[in-house]
Amino acid sequence: MKSVLSIFDPLKPGSSNEMLLRLRCDSQSINYYGDLSRYICKFVLGFETLSLLDVGPRTGSGLATLRLLHHPFAFNRLKFDPVVGVDLDPEFVRIAETEFRDIEARIGDIFDMADNSFDVVTCSHTIEHIPDPGSFVEKLARIARRALFVACPFEEVARVPGHCVTITREFFNEHKFEDVEVYDSNHWHNGLCCLAYRNTAG
Repeated sequence: MKSVLSIFDPLKPGSSNEMLLRLRCDSQSINYYGDLSRYICKFVLGFETLSLLDVGPRTGSGLATLRLLHHPFAFNRLKFDPVVGVDLDPEFVRIAETEFRDIEARIGDIFDMADNSFDVVTCSHTIEHIPDPGSFVEKLARIARRALFVACPFEEVARVPGHCVTITREFFNEHKFEDVEVYDSNHWHNGLCCLAYRNTAG
């Protein structure tokens, strides 16, 4: 089993490209989920503890940050418990169980998950990797009892490798999102990002 390097560990000479990419993505994810935390609090009001599912957390560093920001023992108005991440990559569970034990890591397909099984569903910088993001988002909305939050590149002109689709405001309108916040992200090198909210309480 290869060793897991935390984002807080010093870089070693001759680090592999795979490990360097991992660290860059960890740092980027932590920033994205910080943005997501602020945005969620605009729409989920009141003092309460809600269950949260994050779809596509990659290594889990961003999700672990979100868990910490809304920890059930924190002073925060909004708390998340339990916090569950689901990904298709088996590495997610291995890394999360080693580094981020405060989140529950699962491997699986969202289309196998029960509808109305979590209060809040988040999905950060994943839908642009999905060939059919419409069906994907509609399933996310069915899983969420209260709210769905999506973060992604916005109207990406020159798609980076691995991005299958360009997400536009029209996409969010078509899928009944009530708010889209577009911003110039300081941790995305290729243009604008956005955060989008959909009320799923019915």
